[in-house]
Amino acid sequence: MTNKIKDRAKPYTYEAGREALAILIHGFSGTPDDLRNLAKYLAGQGISARSVLLAGHGSHWQDLGETTSYDWWKSVEDEVKAAIGQYQNIFLIGYSFGANLAFDIAARYPKEIAGVVSLGVSVFLKRNYIIKIFLPIFHLFLKHYTKGYIKKNHLIDYEDSGSYVSLPTKSIYEFKNFIKHYTKKELPKVTTPALIIHSKDDAITHPRSSEFVYRKINSQQKDLLLLDDVNHNPLTSKRKDVIYSKIREFILHRV
Repeated sequence: MTNKIKDRAKPYTYEAGREALAILIHGFSGTPDDLRNLAKYLAGQGISARSVLLAGHGSHWQDLGETTSYDWWKSVEDEVKAAIGQYQNIFLIGYSFGANLAFDIAARYPKEIAGVVSLGVSVFLKRNYIIKIFLPIFHLFLKHYTKGYIKKNHLIDYEDSGSYVSLPTKSIYEFKNFIKHYTKKELPKVTTPALIIHSKDDAITHPRSSEFVYRKINSQQKDLLLLDDVNHNPLTSKRKDVIYSKIREFILHRV
């Protein structure tokens, strides 16, 4: 691994007291920078916020290929373990695949996690049939896949944030296998309160991913919010203020 984490990809903490901590988990191939504005907002509302940098992320895409889904999961577990006993209430906020990791941790730490916020969780992907057909072929002939949907005028900022434009095919397998063998199977074990948010026209993960999660978890307190928007990241939505307020209310109602 290069281990040269880009500045914007480095983990951050915004302290606002010990009563509540929100641990923010970015998605597959993303970085903590994706959730930075939310973290600042929460700290301004009296909720401490701390990000997780998943193993193999934030440096060079080839580093991702040297990690597994367990390494990504362990990055979150380590952060949770470090926070236990330091904060009265611990919440997990996961974006995209980060939400998958959040639910899995909540299933295994039901007493320690006070609530989960899910933003565009990954269960059913758009064009999933294409991935199923061509990924085995790509894996044989290509070592990496390049995201063709990133617009050129966004490319520099995208890479500057530490997000990956190219992905090792091995890592895509790890991503898909976690969804199949852990997310889909472990969701019924989740009893933690949950706020599940998804954009109806998400171009990457299908909104029925969140509907599936909502049905499968066994939380007595759960809420599903589907937005009239196209953004995969709801935090860039035109209804961002509504989302921020919902997350704030969800957390403060439980501390």
